[in-house]
Amino acid sequence: MKSTLKFILCGTATILMAACSTTNNQAPRTAPSATVKLTGMSAAYYGAAATGKGTLNYQSQTHHFTMTGVGVGGTGAQKVSATGKVYKMYHLADFAGTYHGTSQGLTLGNGKMQSKMTNEHGVVVYLTGKREGLATNGGLRSFTVKLSD
Repeated sequence: MKSTLKFILCGTATILMAACSTTNNQAPRTAPSATVKLTGMSAAYYGAAATGKGTLNYQSQTHHFTMTGVGVGGTGAQKVSATGKVYKMYHLADFAGTYHGTSQGLTLGNGKMQSKMTNEHGVVVYLTGKREGLATNGGLRSFTVKLSD
């Protein structure tokens, strides 16, 4: 029984890691409209909640923002630190809004993350970073971003 459970857990972890490596969440090689840096926390038990804050560097100026999120899929808790590139942003006000994307992954202590999210203004954010904690991710995510300065 114990070896069967271990086999199932290892198999599930392998499948989740393979799914992460096949997602195409890499930013284009063209110059971005802006860059972001953020930190946040998330917790999930089939439903997910997240909160965080960050900075947006746009047209040589730094702007602060907050974010809150909800989603479906996953279990556990994790801390996320990420940097990213912002595309298709033509005005500062376009950055604020509700971003949608998908998330897949497994965090066992430390892990890497890549994500692509798009808001209702057409702004696209590509994030890369690290996760710390114990969590599985898999499903839809929605984040509300508000400029705070």
